[in-house]
Amino acid sequence: MALDPEYVAARRVLMDALDALEGHRDNLVLVGAQAVYHHTGDAELNVPVMTTDADLAIDTAGLADAPEIGETLRAAGFTPGPNPGHWVALSAVAVDIMVAPHQSGRTRPSARAAHLVPHDELTARIAHGLEPALVDDVAVRIGSLDPADARTFDLRVAGPAALLTAKAIKIGERLDQAAARPDRLKQKDALDAFRLLPAVETADLVRGFGAHVLEPHAATASRTALAFYQAHASTPTGLLPELATAAALDDPSVAPAFTSLVTDLLESMGGSVLV
Repeated sequence: MALDPEYVAARRVLMDALDALEGHRDNLVLVGAQAVYHHTGDAELNVPVMTTDADLAIDTAGLADAPEIGETLRAAGFTPGPNPGHWVALSAVAVDIMVAPHQSGRTRPSARAAHLVPHDELTARIAHGLEPALVDDVAVRIGSLDPADARTFDLRVAGPAALLTAKAIKIGERLDQAAARPDRLKQKDALDAFRLLPAVETADLVRGFGAHVLEPHAATASRTALAFYQAHASTPTGLLPELATAAALDDPSVAPAFTSLVTDLLESMGGSVLV
């Protein structure tokens, strides 16, 4: 299946950002859809993999003061968008840079911009659910999807269990906003979560979630996520299977498969992370 041109453009902008942020690359973790697709490939679905942006989490542990991130991105042609952490390339494709709350330098729950002195206040947005990605990641070689672009970079990519956590918390937050902003609830987020479940062995997911338990912030996020899957994906008529089915063009196999895989995962966990 041919790659969607928007996905190719999103990868190109990711490469541009990684190129610009060479001095901080060890502190960056790929999250979001591009990380999901790294683990799943194209998968056997009737909709192609597609994303219109790139998502990076900053691990602030040992983050260097220089080069200053905002200035570096601006010099590379990125412009800060209306929200913190949203950096728009000359092609109008964006990279979103985010920070887990406990690394954000903020204590106010409603704060949106991370405080990463001496870096620009617009550098990164605070995002719940990224905590496991800081302890559950793998270093890989990332390349362009454009045959004319030979660039490759070594980069940390969030593990599948970390991505399942981030997706659940993102959907949960948007579900809370759905009464006032129904457009915030995206079917594609549920489908991306579903893509991970058949593509990754259940034992590997259990090991990933087990690693989260060793770090308090990651453990809290994982408990929240697994409880969300239990509440909203334990039956084929649950919210997540229904959203994923709609995103898969009403593929009737998606909902029962989603439910079966989530049930298998939760049973394999033995409830240990839900306690």
